[in-house]
Amino acid sequence: MALGPEHFRTVPDWPKEGIQFHDISPILRDAQLLASTTQDLIAATRAIVGEVDYVTAPEARGFLFGPALAVALGAGFVLARKPDKLPPQTASVPYELEYGEEHLHIHDHELEGKRVLVHDDLLATGGTARALVSLMETAGAEVVGAAFVSEILFLEGRASLGAMPVATLVEFD
Repeated sequence: MALGPEHFRTVPDWPKEGIQFHDISPILRDAQLLASTTQDLIAATRAIVGEVDYVTAPEARGFLFGPALAVALGAGFVLARKPDKLPPQTASVPYELEYGEEHLHIHDHELEGKRVLVHDDLLATGGTARALVSLMETAGAEVVGAAFVSEILFLEGRASLGAMPVATLVEFD
């Protein structure tokens, strides 16, 4: 079953006025759609990157497909969490969202020289993805690509990632 925009629930003016939130909950509730989305994301990712050592993703929605993607790629998974969710010592970076500011924290040991894939459910402005790239590169890792379930084209987040290979399954205008 091919994933399309019709499989998302669009919630207007959430989490704040002017935002069209694309909810992936309907995908997660449908076992066949969840399985095909996972397999399609794995295939799209394999098409843009070779071997990776780690997949990194932000909580919470990045944790939905990120670990399965890591297992399929034969890689470990690096948690990127909000403040006070990981025990010390962590590396952190602030970043801008479409609707505010946030911070991401990681355990940055053992990343030096490793090949890392960035993953999240959605590519919008690119703020979260750029924060993940910054954390990984500061830790000495090489970010080799990024994979997303969906992308909001008019926000041009892909352009903010430069020449990095990017895979997405669904595009919203």
